[in-house]
Amino acid sequence: MRAFAVLLAFVVAVSTVGAVCVWADEGATASPHATTGGVDAAPPRSVAILDVVSDNRSNRSGVHPVDPGSTLLVRGTTDRRPDDNAIDLSVTAGPDADRFGFVVVESWGYDGRWTARLAVPAAVTPGMYTLEVQVDGDADVQRFEVAERRPATLGRASLSDTVRPVSGERIRPFQVAVENVTLSNGGYVKVRDGGTSVGRSSYLTPGTHAVVIVGVSVNGNSYLRAVAVRGTPDRVDDPYRSNDSAVAVPVPLRRGGVPPSPTPTDATAPGVGTPATMIALVLSAVALLLRARNR
Repeated sequence: MRAFAVLLAFVVAVSTVGAVCVWADEGATASPHATTGGVDAAPPRSVAILDVVSDNRSNRSGVHPVDPGSTLLVRGTTDRRPDDNAIDLSVTAGPDADRFGFVVVESWGYDGRWTARLAVPAAVTPGMYTLEVQVDGDADVQRFEVAERRPATLGRASLSDTVRPVSGERIRPFQVAVENVTLSNGGYVKVRDGGTSVGRSSYLTPGTHAVVIVGVSVNGNSYLRAVAVRGTPDRVDDPYRSNDSAVAVPVPLRRGGVPPSPTPTDATAPGVGTPATMIALVLSAVALLLRARNR
C-alpha cells in the first residue's frame, strides 16, 4: 500500500510540472534576437541591405553597377519600428566616396522593408565603392560599382613568334599587339595567362590608340587574354568593366602554340651557347689538334 502511495505521488508531481511547462510555452513571447544556434550564435542584424540598383532599373534585384550621374536605389530590411528610429545611409569608401551625399530614412512599413535613393555625382571616378547603413548602433555594408559611362574597348589582339607588321607598327616576336584600344579615362592593357599577369603596356592616355604593344613571357600551354585596366601614370587600378564583366579579348596563339619565350640563359649565360656555336668550337679545336700533329 505504501508503494502504491509513492507511485501516485510521483504521477501527480509529473503532471503538475507538465502543466506548468505548457502554460509557459503558451504565454511567453520569443525574444526578437532568439536564435537556434546556441549561446554563442550571433544575433540577427537590426538592418540589412538587399538591393543596390539604378533607379531607372528598379525592377532589378541584387547588386548591379550604376552610371555616373544616375540615382542609386537601395532597398533593405530592419526589425526596428519607424516611430523611434531612423536609418542613416552613406558611402564610406571608394575613389570619390567623399563626393557622395547621405540619406536619412525616417519611415518604412511595419513589414520592416525600407527604400532609399542617393544621387551618384556625374563626375565621380568609376570604381568600387562601399555603401553603409546604420540604425540603433547596428550596421550593414555592401560594395557596389560605379561603371564607365563610356566603356573601354579593345580590338583584335595577336601574338606570333616572328616579326610582323600591325597597323604600321613592327611587332617583334613574343609581343602581343592589341588594335584599336580605347580607354575613356586612360590606363593600361594587361595580358593575363589565366589568373597570372604576364605583361603590361606602358601608361596610355585617355582616348583611342591604333595599336598597343605588350611584351609577354609565355609557354606553349598559355591561354592569354588582353584586359583593359584603369589607372594613372603612378597607379594600376581595377579592370574596366562592361555588363558586369571585365573588358577583355582573347589573344590567339599560332597553331601548335608558341614556344617558350627566350631567356638570357638560352644564349648569354657564361659557358653556354647555341648548338651552332658549340659545333663551331669543337671544329676549331679539332683543326688546332690536326695542325699541331702535322708539325
